[in-house]
Amino acid sequence: MMGAELRAERERQGLTIQDVERETSIRAAYLQALEREDYSALPNEVYVKGFIRNYAAFLHMDPEKLVQEYRETIHGADVGPIPKANPETTSLVNESAPFSSGSDFHERVEKSAKKQMIFLAVASVAIAFIGSIYYFFGDDPAAVKPVQTAQQTPAAQTPAAGQNSQTPNAPAAAQNAQPAAPVQTIGNTANAAAGQADVTAKFTGRCWIQAIADGKVVYEGTVEANQTKRWTGKKEVIVTAGNAGAIDVTYNGQHVGKLGKEGIVVEKKFSNGKVEDVK
Repeated sequence: MMGAELRAERERQGLTIQDVERETSIRAAYLQALEREDYSALPNEVYVKGFIRNYAAFLHMDPEKLVQEYRETIHGADVGPIPKANPETTSLVNESAPFSSGSDFHERVEKSAKKQMIFLAVASVAIAFIGSIYYFFGDDPAAVKPVQTAQQTPAAQTPAAGQNSQTPNAPAAAQNAQPAAPVQTIGNTANAAAGQADVTAKFTGRCWIQAIADGKVVYEGTVEANQTKRWTGKKEVIVTAGNAGAIDVTYNGQHVGKLGKEGIVVEKKFSNGKVEDVK
């Protein structure tokens, strides 16, 4: 069985649970539950598959074989194997670097999704450039000054008694108008207004990750430290991380920071300029 195989190989290599926890960032309680095949003590199936792949890769075992054994245990022996797809990625940095375990992880990305992501990436760069101009210069004091001057003009240019003036009096509403207060949103203003979600993740440690853009899985696999991934959605991006402390996120151009503590599984939704927990 899957759990017995993992435990036997770990013991054969002379490793403790703590050794595996330190190298994979998977909590010891989850590792022990995997070896006992106590799935009631584990998160949902998506997380469990990621844990099995991480654990197996660290021990230099076949991740997909063990994941298939897990699926057969959960869903029955007649369940088919996981379909293989040509790996496609949205990585920006160091994508060609091999995994330290020597195993490549399955990435489920449709060909049509890749074309869409390329288009969205180009569009988001253009929108981000325009939005950055507004973001950095929209509240510049020099831009506010003409409005203040216009408000003071009627009093300063009021003609003296007996003088004729061809300048019409400004409406009272225009004289009393005040600049609108800026709306505070997370990330690039233009992207937020367009309803887009542009998420860049920098990895400081090994982490299993799944990214879903507009309902489609665009990435699933284990990412090594010092790599960067980027995902863009027209409406939203949902990110599930098996090691929240190893992923540093920027959303619509604004730094969000770590998604959580080391070894913690989190699921976050990025949409409408907000970052929310998925319940």
